[in-house]
Amino acid sequence: LYSLYAEAEYSICNFKEVGRVAGIIIQSAKSFQDKQRAYAILIKALGVENKLEDAIKLSFSALSQLDVHLPSTPPDKSVVMNDWMDMTRTLQKVSYDEFLNFKVMSDTNKIAAMKFLHLLILYTYFSKQEYLPIVIIRSVQLTLQHGICKESCVAIASCSYVLCEFQDFKGAEYIGGLSIGILEKLKAQEYLSQVYICTFGGIFCWVRNLRLNIENLLLGYQMGMQTGDIQHAMFNASSYIK
Repeated sequence: LYSLYAEAEYSICNFKEVGRVAGIIIQSAKSFQDKQRAYAILIKALGVENKLEDAIKLSFSALSQLDVHLPSTPPDKSVVMNDWMDMTRTLQKVSYDEFLNFKVMSDTNKIAAMKFLHLLILYTYFSKQEYLPIVIIRSVQLTLQHGICKESCVAIASCSYVLCEFQDFKGAEYIGGLSIGILEKLKAQEYLSQVYICTFGGIFCWVRNLRLNIENLLLGYQMGMQTGDIQHAMFNASSYIK
């Protein structure tokens, strides 16, 4: 009941009350399962208030309670780069059909972890970019180890987007296609806007005529508005008008 109340207060932007109620739940609940929704809504509230470092810190805390650990300080860049290359090579070795036939993730703790990692992808992109590849790597690792879930499409689309920075356009195109495949298979419409801005606003701008992306960017805007993902809807709109 308290979690529902916190979510209702979040919907009307009463973030102070969200913090108060979520704090009571986190302190009083006995199991993490009972705290999970409170953590999620409090992290989202912090994100909306642009308190991104606090949102990241709280996400790390939630993940540790799900036995998914991220380093408190970023490892050496060479270590991160090696892990990144291993991840992208693994993804590119898996055929499209084989990947889409992966089992669907069923472990509730891992699904919960993927939801917190999904939030971290956005927050680290804007606040602590040194953590962004680490978050993506961990998300993809969980997908490869435990199966695909709706949040997997965002993690893999984000991987494709980052590969454009390394000018690995062939790898980015293939991995971007995987993300869209998962999106469509799992009917993850709530993430369509985010996946489309990473792919049709990312790699497909490099490898195909820009006119071929316009309709998809418009759809990304429309679906984002319909599902409440206003931020990514605006990103799609911005790319569309450019």
